[in-house]
Amino acid sequence: MLLLTFQAAGQLYAVDAVRIVEVVPRVNLRPLPHSQAFLAGVFEYRGDVVVVVDLGVLLGAGPAPDRLSTRIILVDRAAPAPRRPADDHDADPSSEPSPSVPEPSRRSLLGLIAEQVDELAAVDPEALLPAPVRISSAPYLGRLAETPRGMAQLIAVEKVLEDSIAG
Repeated sequence: MLLLTFQAAGQLYAVDAVRIVEVVPRVNLRPLPHSQAFLAGVFEYRGDVVVVVDLGVLLGAGPAPDRLSTRIILVDRAAPAPRRPADDHDADPSSEPSPSVPEPSRRSLLGLIAEQVDELAAVDPEALLPAPVRISSAPYLGRLAETPRGMAQLIAVEKVLEDSIAG
């Protein structure tokens, strides 16, 4: 498993690389009046309007500082399509796909403002530790991974907006 590690609210966090669409510099956002404080705004990305969450605010600290190292991590909230094992059908481009393989769904993009987006770290999925505490107000806080930079908590991107504006 490959993880992208980054700093937010003074701590090390990570996102599963399979969810990452792109990491972009911080851009000017259109604010969302009357929204929760962690919703930093929206911007247009290749024809899609993307909601952006400030992870610093979401995690209970202040807004991410406006530095050169601050980035927006674009992630796909939709579940990744299951990978089909390689078989004889893969060698024949004219063959029909298996009926059990779902069609790819439309992306559901979300922007995450993070500080110091660091590196990709390979971790063994079997070595991930369960979150020590389940916090009902923070369902997006996932398992823990030991990375070269230290212990990182995974952000479950599909749950970031689960109880607020997701729809």
